[in-house]
Amino acid sequence: MSLPKHSKIINKVALIIFKEYGIERKGQSRTWLDDQYWFTTIIEFQPFKDRQGTCLNVGINFHWYEKEYFSFDIGNRESDFIDFKNEEQFQSEIESLVEKALKRTLELRNKMGDLKNAQNTILNHEFASDNLWGNYHRAIICGLNNELMKSKQYFNLILKDDFDTPWAKELKKRVSELKNELKDTSNFKVRINEIIEKTRNEKKLNEIEMKNVW
Repeated sequence: MSLPKHSKIINKVALIIFKEYGIERKGQSRTWLDDQYWFTTIIEFQPFKDRQGTCLNVGINFHWYEKEYFSFDIGNRESDFIDFKNEEQFQSEIESLVEKALKRTLELRNKMGDLKNAQNTILNHEFASDNLWGNYHRAIICGLNNELMKSKQYFNLILKDDFDTPWAKELKKRVSELKNELKDTSNFKVRINEIIEKTRNEKKLNEIEMKNVW
């Protein structure tokens, strides 16, 4: 089945602009990935049912919790919906949209490129389910920065939370295990790398050389 014109335009423009930055298309979708080993920035040209066009979502997905799917841990919608009216109009608007996506992606890459900058960003971000997932991300980044007391404090906030859904119970189980690893910083970092590698495999990400960030 042939792709509609508006999807072809999105894919063509994105390929031209993203290629030199190592940002790759996810399969045959309208999603592109900037893979930085321990996190990936997701660039999604979101389709809408019964409408020709797109809106833009850009966000970071961390790989230090084992799961097989992508999520927007940091990030949100970056544009209103752009309707396809004609090829010339749509291509012009998509070129601007892809440039906006690239700018936002490079900003996130820069913020996370250094662990101290990453920690500052993560500690000051309000996450969905902030008491659980937010504190998990804060605990991990503090541990990787050798701030063990801070890491333990964030892990303890999760363990004290009375949320008891199945996923929250599983999260708390993992937290207890990781908190125990904080007795040895090297072991903690090795364990986080093991989780990252397993998660990347489940998400079917390509193998890349580990970034020497911790």
